[in-house]
Amino acid sequence: MARARSISSRSAYRHNPLSEDLGATGPLKKASKKRQIEPDDEQRYVDDKSSRKILKIGRDLVDEAHHEVESAPLNSAFTFESRPGNGSGSLRRELENDDDEVWGEAESAGEEQDLDPRDSDLFNKYLQQPTSQNPISPLAHNRDEQCTSLADLILEKIAMHESARDGKPEIEGGGPREEAVGLPMKVIEVYSKIGLFLSRYKSGKLPKPFKIIPTLPQWQELLSLTRPEAWTANACYEATRIFVSSNPYITRQYLETVILDRVREDIHETKKLNVHLYNAVRRSLYRPAAFFKGFLFPLVSSGTCTFREAHIISSVLAKNSIPVLHSAVALLRLTEIAAEQSSVATESAGATNIFIRTLLEKKYALPYKVIDGLVFHFLRFRAVPQVASNAEANGDPIHFANDFKLPVLWHQCLLAFAQRYRDDITEDQREALLDLLLSRGHKDIGPEVRRELLAGRGRGVVVEEQGGDGSDDTMMVDPL
Repeated sequence: MARARSISSRSAYRHNPLSEDLGATGPLKKASKKRQIEPDDEQRYVDDKSSRKILKIGRDLVDEAHHEVESAPLNSAFTFESRPGNGSGSLRRELENDDDEVWGEAESAGEEQDLDPRDSDLFNKYLQQPTSQNPISPLAHNRDEQCTSLADLILEKIAMHESARDGKPEIEGGGPREEAVGLPMKVIEVYSKIGLFLSRYKSGKLPKPFKIIPTLPQWQELLSLTRPEAWTANACYEATRIFVSSNPYITRQYLETVILDRVREDIHETKKLNVHLYNAVRRSLYRPAAFFKGFLFPLVSSGTCTFREAHIISSVLAKNSIPVLHSAVALLRLTEIAAEQSSVATESAGATNIFIRTLLEKKYALPYKVIDGLVFHFLRFRAVPQVASNAEANGDPIHFANDFKLPVLWHQCLLAFAQRYRDDITEDQREALLDLLLSRGHKDIGPEVRRELLAGRGRGVVVEEQGGDGSDDTMMVDPL
C-alpha cells in the first residue's frame, strides 16, 4: 500500500508526453491546422463578409449599365426599319414624297452655296492640289501616289547631295585633301573615322581596316587619311608594331614620314621623349636596315639634329642588340656624313660623334674595311678648316688654323676606338694616329689615347701565350 501511494504521488507531479501537449486543444492546435492549409485552399475560399461586398458591387455596376442604355437617345439610322429594302421603312417614303425638298429644284441645282471664309481657307489648306513647291499633299486621296512621290523626293535629294560632293572628298575634322582624290567615298569615310579614333586612342584593339593598310597598294594615301600628326603616342606605338612586321621598304617609309617627325616634335616641345614613342623607336630596331635608312640617317643628314635628340636616340642603340653587319654599315655611313659636315661647325656634327661613340662601345668585331674608314675619319681632322664667314662670302678659299680645338665628343670617340680596336689597325695607321695626337690631342684625353695605342699590336700579329713565370707553356721532353 505504501508503495502504491508513492507511485500515485509521483505520477501527480509528472508532466504529460510532448506529443499530447502538441495535439491538445487550444490556440496551439488551431495554429497547427492553419499551417496545414495549402495555398490553393486559401485562394479558393472567401469569407461571407467579402462575398456580400463583391455581390453588392456587381449589382451596382449592372444597374448603372442599364440606366445608361435607357437614357441614351435611339439613332434611327441604325434600326431595322431604316433599311432601304424594307417596305415599311420611313426613309424610303421620305425619299419618294420629299424629293424636291431634299435635292431642290432643277434650276437651283447648279447654283453655288455661300461658304464661310474660314471654312474655305481650311478646305484649301488641307485639300489643295500638289504643286512643284508642295509635291505631296498632306491629305492625299491616293496613298500609292503619295508613297511614290515621297520615294522620288528622297532619291532626288540623295542624288543632289552626291553630285555636290563629287570631286571634293571631305574628311571628318578637316577640309578636302589631295590624297583622297580617286578613292571611293566609303573608303574615305572609313579611314577618316579611324583617324578620329586614333587621335583619342589610349588602349585596346585597333580597327581591322587600319591593320591591313601595309598590305594595300595605296597604303600611303590611306595612311595620310588617318592624319598621323594627330595620333596619340599610344597609337604611334601600336601602329609601329603593325608596320614593323610588314615589308622593309614600307617600314622605312613609315619611320621616315611618321615616327621621325613625331619623335623630333615631342623632344622639341617637352625636352624629353614620351615613353610610348621611345618604345616605338625601340620596336623599329627589329628592322635594323629600315631603322638606319628611314630614321637615323635622315636625322643626322638633316643638319639640325641636336645633342638632346642624339643622346635620347643613342640610348636606344645602347639598350638594343643590333646585328654586327648592320652596325658596321651604319658606322661607315656615319663617318661619311661626318666628312660632309666637317667643313661646317654645326651642332649636328657633334651629334654624329655621339652615335659613332655609342656604336663603338658595343664592342663588335668590325670588318677591316670599317676600321680603315674610322681611321681615315679621325685623320681627316689633322687640318680643320677655320670658320671664316667673310672669306666664304667673298669667295676666297678657306684657310686652316692650327689652333682650332676639336670638340670633346671627337676625343671621346677616338679614345673608344683606341680601347676596342688598338689591335686591329696597321702599324702605319698607328703612327699616323700618334702624330695626330701631337697636333690635335686633348690635354686630359690625349695621354690616355696614346697609352692605348702604344699597348696594341699590329694587325695580324699573333701574340704567343706564356706562363706565369715567363717561360713557355710547351711540354719539355728530356732527351734519352
